[in-house]
Amino acid sequence: MKKRLLILGMIFTMAVSSAGCGSSSSDNAGKTEQPKQTATVQDSQKDTSNDSKSDNDKKDEKYKSADEITMDDLMSHGETPAEDFELIDNSDEIVIEKYVGKDPIVVIPDEIDGKKVVDFDKTFWNNKIVVAIRVGNNVTEIKKTAFVNCESLKYVVLGESVKSLGSNSFVNTNIKEIELNDGLQKIGEDDTNNTVDAPDSNYGMDLKIPDSVTEIHVRDFNLIVKSGSQAEQYAKDFADSNNLTYTVE
Repeated sequence: MKKRLLILGMIFTMAVSSAGCGSSSSDNAGKTEQPKQTATVQDSQKDTSNDSKSDNDKKDEKYKSADEITMDDLMSHGETPAEDFELIDNSDEIVIEKYVGKDPIVVIPDEIDGKKVVDFDKTFWNNKIVVAIRVGNNVTEIKKTAFVNCESLKYVVLGESVKSLGSNSFVNTNIKEIELNDGLQKIGEDDTNNTVDAPDSNYGMDLKIPDSVTEIHVRDFNLIVKSGSQAEQYAKDFADSNNLTYTVE
């Protein structure tokens, strides 16, 4: 009888021990899965961080300083996006009213939303950051005092359709180079108070006059003119009174 009880006790002990081992194995299996879940969360956090960094990079975009910008930079620059302007959207054309961007190089687009950009009026009055401007090819007139007090402005390139450049366009700018288009016909309005003048900081700067120009009223430039052109005759006639020098090509 005692032997039978001893055997039953041993069987009971072995059963309890086996159950304990099974529980331990199950617990361990659960623990090994936890690191995988943590890694997944960390990867997700890492991706979100990268997206945030990318957004910050866009916000912190750096531009060249005024001293670094060249005419080549202007000529190779893409069109300025529409969101950098305040616009008047007419039925079939666009007039730009104000520049609200931060890029010191501005390229006025030929079109916005399929409509021709025909004018920019007083967009750049009193602007402190713009260094270089390229005018779009659907603008036909640069109005009087177009760039007045745009004090950082150094470079201007006219679009291919411009017919007239208004007087006093570069008052209180730092203009160093102006590229006039073939097809331009008129510069300034008269030789009293309505001329196009070189700025005080760059008296005597070069201004190359296209053959197409038939009326010219300027001061304080060195005109680069073609032999026999209207511009050459003007330079001869007004050299003293308008403080002009000239070079014949």
